[in-house]
Amino acid sequence: MEKPSIFDFTTALRGQAQLRVWLASVCIAIWLCVIFVLKSPQLYVFLVASVHLTYAVALYVMTHRSRNIWPKWVGYLTAVLDPLILTAWVIVMGQTAVLVVPLFIFTSIGYGMRTGNKAIMRTAQGVAIAGLAIAPLLASYWHDHMLFWVSSLISILMIPGYVAVLMDKLNHAIIFAEQESRAKSDLLARVSHELRTPLGGISNAAELLQAEANTARPKQLAATILTLSGHLLADINDLLDQSKLTLTKIQLKANPINIADQVEVVRAAVETNARKKGIGFSSVIDPRIVDQVVGDAHWLTRLLINLVGNSVKFTEYGSVALNISLLRESPSDYLLRFSIKDSGVGIPQEFQDKIFDPFVQLNTKNLQHPEGTGLGLAISRQVVEVMGGTLRVSSDVGVGSTFWFDLRLPRFLVGQHGFETASDLGDSDRHHVFERRRILIVDDNETNRYLLQEILQKEGHSVILADSGEQALDILGSTDQFDLILLDYNLGDIDGSTVLQTYRFGCRNPVPAYFLTADASALTASRLKNTGAVGVLTKPVLAQELRDAIHQSCFSIDARRTLSSAPILSERRDVSPESAELQHLRPVPTVYIDMNVIDKLKQIGTRRDFIKELLERASTDIERNATRILDALDTGNHNGVYDAAHALKGVCMETGAMRLMSLAIGIMRTDSAILTEQKQRLAQNLQESTSKTREALRDVIAEARQVDAHADKNVDYG
Repeated sequence: MEKPSIFDFTTALRGQAQLRVWLASVCIAIWLCVIFVLKSPQLYVFLVASVHLTYAVALYVMTHRSRNIWPKWVGYLTAVLDPLILTAWVIVMGQTAVLVVPLFIFTSIGYGMRTGNKAIMRTAQGVAIAGLAIAPLLASYWHDHMLFWVSSLISILMIPGYVAVLMDKLNHAIIFAEQESRAKSDLLARVSHELRTPLGGISNAAELLQAEANTARPKQLAATILTLSGHLLADINDLLDQSKLTLTKIQLKANPINIADQVEVVRAAVETNARKKGIGFSSVIDPRIVDQVVGDAHWLTRLLINLVGNSVKFTEYGSVALNISLLRESPSDYLLRFSIKDSGVGIPQEFQDKIFDPFVQLNTKNLQHPEGTGLGLAISRQVVEVMGGTLRVSSDVGVGSTFWFDLRLPRFLVGQHGFETASDLGDSDRHHVFERRRILIVDDNETNRYLLQEILQKEGHSVILADSGEQALDILGSTDQFDLILLDYNLGDIDGSTVLQTYRFGCRNPVPAYFLTADASALTASRLKNTGAVGVLTKPVLAQELRDAIHQSCFSIDARRTLSSAPILSERRDVSPESAELQHLRPVPTVYIDMNVIDKLKQIGTRRDFIKELLERASTDIERNATRILDALDTGNHNGVYDAAHALKGVCMETGAMRLMSLAIGIMRTDSAILTEQKQRLAQNLQESTSKTREALRDVIAEARQVDAHADKNVDYG
């Protein structure tokens, strides 16, 4: 049977040695005292005691001073020597030998429980039985007390034997728990990648929309999308980082908070659901709150969204109101009360003490949408406690509920909390904050490379691309000089950490590097911790995160600058009415491509040829990955099939190739046996869908060329 990974033999051997020294010292002292009281001890008693102590101390020193990984024969050797020494005590102690018998059992069971190895336990048990079996031949006490001798043999035989049966069950349970834990870790890593990929497109599109908007309303809507995307990304991070699930470990950040802005984010998050249910939502901020406050904007906003969303969920008629009132103020802080009042179903009095416990939910038989896990209020209460308050509830069945908490928050006064605003910077600072940099992007996904290149070039940087670790090392080994490396962790040919360590080996002045990864699990973070990288950028990588990374790695620490006010260097390309009309009248190429995704991609680029070049590269990527899948199917390389399908899915998601993406996901989720059985059908479907998808992409490219040609005809060259 497979042994659970928690059993480390070297650790068990050291623990056993430490216990042996302590137990031998105590037992020998007690036994000698008892022997002295009952009779004068013989010389051979002291001989056995000295051998026992010498053996125990020698093993302790050997196992604790050496860092060697001890072989298993050392465990078997000690499993023989321990009961042999106890046998010697049984023979020399006379009538006091009854004190030694329990140690035979203790020693046998101890070997099994510490090492998880039944063979070692059986060895200790067998030697103990053999040693006690010869005792009547060498000691008159056991010859005169045969009944006690038999009962001692039976106990040594039965008790460790029963423990061995229980060990099997325990090992099975531990192995199952470890497998479940590994499955959970794999799931979390997959969730990280699957959720972050589309979220990256949403965030990047919103950033570009915000940068290019000419009026306040689109800017505000884009900012709301970015804020909510940030909250969603934080939720994903909390899901993946198991340490954060213990909310007492939350590290709150101190940043200026505009209460009104956060309320607008809450409104944007819940108002649509409230409107769908036909209930009203209102928010009131005490007009005496004139200053910003200092706190963790993310956690405060997330908390309010959670509580207000919960009230909306349990309210079918009436309204939900968010009120922020000022209880007391001083020159340095505010005491604020946050309350959420609804006209929902209400909470019975006897249930109000339990409502904040995890996984506890109201009976929602009368509600239309009784979804939820019962964690929202439990998490909210713990977040409020970390912030220094207490979440309370007052409710009447059929009337509604009010949740509230009080927080004392420092008032934000410019210059007092170490914050800088855009107005604090001079013109010279603004000029140098956005200095052009030379950046190397290493990513085996062509679509990802191209999108990163477009964003960075739009920011004014010079970008060099590498599609493999080997190519990156060739570029870095040449005379080219870079200011920063953005290195994908999961490269096809060489692991990203290996690429970085190979490059840094023997390099006098290595270029700072950031890893790019969609896996936000703690395991990946620990792997990348000591690789020499400046940090890790977890996908989706926002433009502001790229700016911060460039700022951190390329500017001196004492430079008094900030990226928050850096101008975005972009050129807007106005679309003529004729072009707009042509776009409106365009035919839909095919259902194989989601044109909404194409339209969002067009908003990213500032160059005329951006969308054509992107889709041409995507088409090449699709063909290459589909060929990899087909080749792997032919050779029975199922791991290769899954890897190529994963890469194909990513390209299709970025370019709106939804049918082919669904097929790739289906292949990823197909069992190996079914892959073998259905490989001809899968290959046929993949070839057909790939061909249709690439044809659809060619139609989109042709349409883009037609739009450009039509625009050129209407250009007046004066």
